[in-house]
Amino acid sequence: MDMDDDDFMGPVGFDLSADQRDIVSRAIDLAASRKDDAFGAINPLIAIMQWWQANVAAADRPRGAPETILAEACRAFVSAHDKPA
Repeated sequence: MDMDDDDFMGPVGFDLSADQRDIVSRAIDLAASRKDDAFGAINPLIAIMQWWQANVAAADRPRGAPETILAEACRAFVSAHDKPA
């Protein structure tokens, strides 16, 4: 697939708190380690956000800063997929 310069928006940065960084990192590790999701292994953050969009009702998704939305999506993903030890 050919990609023009317009197809790539470049790096995206977030100003996450320590708590937000922890949950986002945990969710990314979990998504990347799932054997049943090859796309998630390559693009874990996108896979998490796609899962959140498909599995969490719009009314239950917070509005606000991108950092808040990202952290809540990751929190929901971890809650749904992390198996207790």
